[in-house]
Amino acid sequence: MAPFALGSIALLALLGAAWWFARQKTARAAKMVRILLGGGALLAGVVISLRGAVILGGPLGVFGLGMLGEALRPGGAQRAGSNRGDQAGRGGAPTRSGMSLAEAREILGVDENADANTIRAAHRRLMKKVHPDTGEGSPALARQVQEARDRLLSDLGE
Repeated sequence: MAPFALGSIALLALLGAAWWFARQKTARAAKMVRILLGGGALLAGVVISLRGAVILGGPLGVFGLGMLGEALRPGGAQRAGSNRGDQAGRGGAPTRSGMSLAEAREILGVDENADANTIRAAHRRLMKKVHPDTGEGSPALARQVQEARDRLLSDLGE
């Protein structure tokens, strides 16, 4: 009976953790994954090195340290040049990439009162046309449409 109860509790804990993880923003989830993988790799590298296989454990430990360093460095979850809405100002002020709210609205073809569903629908419609896999689009156009969507949704707080 005790193993069944422990297994049930462990399963519920894992399901709860998976549910919580699925509700996180992408950057935060990536940071959590880097911390978990980096810590695990560091621990495995130390254990393997202590057991005598320094040739295998050393690089694994260094990899773990690199993952932890990337995750714990301020701003480490964001790549250089990525435009996340978290740093974007309010109003029509341009972001780091220079796209203002007015430009984003013009690219997606939505008005000032557009809600999140309207923005997503316009984004979906345009991406069907400009995605590189369609043969008519290009990566630059797809990036611009994606950036416009991110800019408008970040202004709405989503």
